[in-house]
Amino acid sequence: MRQIGWVILLLAAFALGACGSSAAAQEEDTTATVAVAAGENDAIVDAVVRPNAPAMAPVLHQITGGRSLPNRLVIPRIKVDTPVVELGWSTTKTESGSIFSAWDVANYAAGWHKNSAVPGEQENIVMSGHNNILGSVFRELDQLKRGDTIYVYDGGSKYAYDVEEVLIVPEKFATAKQRKSNVQYIQATGDERLTLVSCWPRDDNTHRIVVIARPAPVTSE
Repeated sequence: MRQIGWVILLLAAFALGACGSSAAAQEEDTTATVAVAAGENDAIVDAVVRPNAPAMAPVLHQITGGRSLPNRLVIPRIKVDTPVVELGWSTTKTESGSIFSAWDVANYAAGWHKNSAVPGEQENIVMSGHNNILGSVFRELDQLKRGDTIYVYDGGSKYAYDVEEVLIVPEKFATAKQRKSNVQYIQATGDERLTLVSCWPRDDNTHRIVVIARPAPVTSE
C-alpha cells in the first residue's frame, strides 16, 4: 500500500469537488467537504427522477508502476456499469489563508483515489463519483443493501465485493471533531475493502453516503 498523500490529506480538510447543489444543478463545479461524520445511519429516502446527462467518454488512466489499476466498476443492483479513472486532488487556499485539499471527482465515470489500494493489495480501495451531475454514476448508492455484490475490474481480472454497510452521515453541519473522525472511511484500514463515496441527498448534498463492501468469491461471467 503506497502512503504517498496520506499525511498531506490527513492534515487537510477532505473535499469532493464539484458536487451538484441540486438535482437540477447546472453542470458547474462547486466545492464541498468530503469528510463524513461517524454516527448512526439516517433514513434513506425514495429515489427521484434521474436527470438526463450527455454521454461522454472519459479518458482512462494508464497502468503504471507495476500495479494493475481498476478500470471498470459494475453494480448490478442499481444498473451501474461505468469506467473507472484515476483521481488526484487540488490544493486550495481560503481567504483566511487556510490550506485544504479537495479531491477531484470523475465526470461520467467512477474515480479511483490514487493513494488508495488496488484490488488484491489487502487494503482500502476508495472510489468516488457524482450523484446528480456529470453522469450521476453514484446516484443510486442509497438503494444498495447488505449482501449486494459489486464488481471491480482491472483489465485482466474481476474482483467481487459484497456490501456490508451503507452509511448516510452529516457533512454540512458536522463539527470539526466529526470531520477529523471522517478520515477513517478513506484512509488505510489494514484489511481489503471497497469504499464508495458520494454526496447525498440528490437535491441538497448536506450529507455524504459511504458504502463499505468486503471481498466475496468471484463468480464466472
